[in-house]
Formats: sequence, structure tokens, C-alpha cells
Amino acid sequence: MSRPLALVIGGGIAGLSAAFELYRAGWEVSVFEASSRWGGKVRTSPVGDRPVDAGPDAFLARVDHGLDLCRDLGLAGELTTPVAPVPAYVHVGGRLHELPSGTVLGVPTDLDALRASALVSPAGVDRAARDLTLPPSTVDPDPSVGAICRQRLGDEVTDRLIDPLLGAINASDIDRLSLAAAAPQLAAALAAEGSLIGGMAAIRATTGAALGSRDPDQPVFYGLPGGIARIIDRLVAELADADLRLGQPITGLDQLDRVDRADAIVVAVPAFAAAKVLGGCQDAAGLLAEIEYADVSQVVVELPIAGLDRVLDASGILFPRVDGRLMTACTWLSTKWDYYARPDSALIRLSAGRFGDDRHARLSDDELVDALLAELRSVIGFDRPPIATRVARWPQAFPQYTPGHAERVERARQLLDDYDPRVSLVGSPYDGIGLPACIASGRAAARAVLGR
Repeated sequence: MSRPLALVIGGGIAGLSAAFELYRAGWEVSVFEASSRWGGKVRTSPVGDRPVDAGPDAFLARVDHGLDLCRDLGLAGELTTPVAPVPAYVHVGGRLHELPSGTVLGVPTDLDALRASALVSPAGVDRAARDLTLPPSTVDPDPSVGAICRQRLGDEVTDRLIDPLLGAINASDIDRLSLAAAAPQLAAALAAEGSLIGGMAAIRATTGAALGSRDPDQPVFYGLPGGIARIIDRLVAELADADLRLGQPITGLDQLDRVDRADAIVVAVPAFAAAKVLGGCQDAAGLLAEIEYADVSQVVVELPIAGLDRVLDASGILFPRVDGRLMTACTWLSTKWDYYARPDSALIRLSAGRFGDDRHARLSDDELVDALLAELRSVIGFDRPPIATRVARWPQAFPQYTPGHAERVERARQLLDDYDPRVSLVGSPYDGIGLPACIASGRAAARAVLGR
């Protein structure tokens, strides 16, 4: 008797996670990847003489999906946590300000620490404090993050804390970023307490540190020496006896070998590509085609420490949109991760690009390096040229969760279930953009198939 067959379209971490789950359950698996390599946005490539992450350099420790996969792949014992003494600085008004103690997802739960940071004006702190006494908000069913935070906390805190944290994570404009889909913790806090500050303080008290918090009791992130792409390498190794096909773009289900015999079809490609693959279901494809994307670019530089004007004593710097910089974030990789540390040089990642700001995409690689280094020099000061540089371009990298996103995704899935119940949509356009969310999306779809 032949084994059940799964066809997986897309060889990023979501698709490979689904394939891994089905393969180890005894299924026959074929994976089709359009590009010449596995991993999607997870990639490691050289900077000088060492491998450095060219996509995400970490994943959240507070949800289990990334850690569980690493356990299954035999990598959990190698995971490490950031060592930077200060989580991050925020650059506003030409100055660096420490991220205030008690900040959780940009929400300041310690107003005294916010006032001491001078990140916002005294009037801005007073305006944020009103959140504790304002009546419950009357909002749309799915407001934007910006709309609800401006209503509760005021513009200063929203622009200088919420935007550089939540906006940077999603490469988004927070005024068109769905609260429910992109920041469910904020939505839950508001629903529970009627106040963002009160609600996030309660969550912080019961769960410890969350993303953006300075609470050191538990790790926030995990990294992997040698690069996060080692997870991809291990997944591919575990699937060594499966049918793995690189350079195989799929633009319609009829292109798939053995599609008539398949018991499951996992679609793990960007939404705009999924819309083409699933064009036979026009209503679902139309909904998927509505999902917009942001382009981002990264430049990693290795600089001589002797030429730096300041000690790199944090994980990096966040640049709010109102700061006007090309750079959205500056990650001090060699301070954040001990496996990147060297006594004579610093490894720094410079990020650019978010929805509505494509200046980086109009620059050549050399122009981009020059522009970002000029901004970095104006902030931390250095007088020596880089030892090494690397440019990574990520077009259409970040799906934008605009208000109503969750409802659109649910409707598309319902339409597809009616069209062909074998089809599953997985990955960052639907269930969250971080690595754990992508892993969970792929494995959950596979387990649902196994459950049937």
C-alpha cells in the first residue's frame, strides 16, 4: 500500500517545517522551491572571514515553537541568548536614549523611568499617564496600532516608542498596522484592563519580560552560533530521502507532479505568489493579492574598534520614522551575541526600509553603504574604513497586516477549503512574521492534515 503524499510549495522555514512534520509521520513528501537555495528569508553568508546571518539573527524565546523545533533537530543545546548590557537605544532629536525600564512592546509601564529617560517631553509623559484614567476606547472592530496608541498614549510615546519597536518589527506604518493581527498582546491588555499601561503592566507582572522589556529574569531571544540558517540546513538533512526540488517555480496547481494523487497540498509562498498558484479559486486569490509587502535592505559592516568614538554597550539603536533617517535600526551584533565578538573589531548591521519608505531601493549597493555609514558616523562616530561589508536586499520581504487582515485570511482559507480541502496556506502572510510563528504555522497545518 502506498504512503500518503504531501506536496509542499515553498522551501522557506514554514514549508520545510510542514514537510518535516509530515515526513517523520511516514508520509511521502515532495517540496518545490522556486529559487536555487532553501530557507526563504533565513540565510547566512560571509562577512569577511566568518558566516553572519543575512536575515533574522534570532527568534523569540517566550513562545515554544522555535525552541521545540530546535529540540527536534538536536540544536537546542547550542542556542544562546543576547549578552548586551542594555537592550537598545532610541535615537530622537540627535541623541541616544536608553529604552526606558519597563517598556513592553513600546508601552511604558514605568512612567518614572520614562520621565527620567528624556525620550519624551514632560508633557508627553503626562499625556501618556492619562491612559490610566481615560474611559475605555470606542474603536473600530480592528483598529490600527497607531490609532489606538495615539488615542490612549498620545503622539509622542506612539511615535518615539511604539513606532520604533512595533513598526520596526513589521517594517510597517503603524497607522495602517492591524492591532489584532500584529499586536494581539496590546489588544488583550486593552480588553482586560481598559488601559494599555495597566494591561501591559499586569501582563509583565505575571509573565515576566516580553519583547522590548528590560526585565532580565528570563531570555527574550535565542540565537544560534554559525547562523540561524543552520536550522534550515538541519531540516533539509532530516528530509534527505524526501523529494526536494530547487529551481522549481510553481504558478498553478496543475504544474504539480502527481497532484491528482496528493493527499495534502501545502502552499508556503508569499501571498502574491500564492494568489497565482491558487488562481483557480479566484475569490481566494483576490484576497491574497490584496496583501501588500514592504522591501528592506541590510548592510553589515565590520569596523575597527580602535576607530570608534564610543563603546558599543547595547544591542543597538532604533530609529523612529519621525527621526527622518534612512536607517530604521542599527544592531551591534558583536555586542549582542558573544559568538560574533572579537577584541579588535565590531560587527554592526544597518537596516533600511519600511512600508512607505523605499529610499533604500533606489540606491545602488555602493550608495546604500555610503549613506548608511554616513548616518552611523553621525551617531556613534568612527574614523576608519570598514574591514568588510555585505549588502543583503530583501524585496517584498514583510507582509503588511493592515486592519481586517485576520478576517481576510480566514475568509480566504474558507474559500480554499470549499475549492480544494487538501490545500493549506502557511507562513508569514497569514499567522505571524517571526520565525516561531512561521514554524508554528507550518507544523500546525501538517498536524491538522495528520488529524484528518
